[in-house]
Amino acid sequence: MSSREPAPWHAGTAQTVSRNRVVVTGAGFTRALVPGAPLLVDDFNNDALEKKVRGLPNASRLLEWERSPRRNGHIDVERLMTRLDSLMPYDYAEDADNAANEYAFLLSELKRAFLDRLHEARKWHIHHDELARFARYCKANGCCCITFNYDDFLDEALARTDSWNPYWGYGFFCPSSRDTIASFEELEHRSVLRLLKLHGSVNWRPKLGYANPVAIDSITHHHEWAGVPRSYPQVAGHLEPEPVMVPPVLSKSSLVEQPVLRLVWSHAFNSLAEAHEVTFIGYSFPTTDMAAQTLFTEALKDLPQKDINVVNVNLSREDSEAETVRARYRSVLGDIPDEQFHFDGALDWIRRLS
Repeated sequence: MSSREPAPWHAGTAQTVSRNRVVVTGAGFTRALVPGAPLLVDDFNNDALEKKVRGLPNASRLLEWERSPRRNGHIDVERLMTRLDSLMPYDYAEDADNAANEYAFLLSELKRAFLDRLHEARKWHIHHDELARFARYCKANGCCCITFNYDDFLDEALARTDSWNPYWGYGFFCPSSRDTIASFEELEHRSVLRLLKLHGSVNWRPKLGYANPVAIDSITHHHEWAGVPRSYPQVAGHLEPEPVMVPPVLSKSSLVEQPVLRLVWSHAFNSLAEAHEVTFIGYSFPTTDMAAQTLFTEALKDLPQKDINVVNVNLSREDSEAETVRARYRSVLGDIPDEQFHFDGALDWIRRLS
């Protein structure tokens, strides 16, 4: 397909999309729109986690190591999940005792604590108007959304348009969790837009009994905003307790072993390679995520730097942190012009969308 041709999922839309637009969102996007959402470095009921692993020497040591550099005892949730998910060779040594099982337990508890924080965030203020405005912008411009976030706040906003639904919109067919106990003859329309979640999602729940790596046809969408848990409370008993979530990793093996992520990353690569314009919103470009750096380096190699926009946290352009952001992006994507960096924050950028 020529990079100047509209992507196939744009066919049949009311308007003709002349430019393939891609938006890439990171944790800063969610935090701006959902102020109660956790930061990557935050308190995930860390004292309670510490109590749960008391008596497990390896897990206790690792948690203490993560908490000790910060006075408030906060943890970098993705860094810790990465370490727990990607075992080191010495974790298998005889004197390591039961390290692998201890780390698996701590990882499971950490994921549960992360999900609890997201659940609590829904009880507080959310910028619904701005989320809706962003969703309308994506609809009007036929945007492909690529995200590194696990949360489903954007999913919900897109579902309120008539251009995206969770059955087709994730880049693979993802039935509702209610389909585990009932049969539905009519499925929703195919999704015009795509939301590609490169590290999985809190609402991707495998059917009960499916072990890792999870088969694509075992994954369902399960979320409160669609009313499934309330209308069908028995559904959860037919699902695995943990969602499909893979933290950023130095090695790409954890991503490659999950069939659903192989598919989603392939869609993301193609969408980026065909893009006329790419906007990064609230994405920190972490140096530890080698897989993401490889994706953007290879997929965007032919996109002119003037067609790359970066929307970041509210900073002065002369701020040293702003210069760090510019340097980080340029080290991967080339000499992006200064004027393509926007440091007024995601909320202000969204409010200016037409």
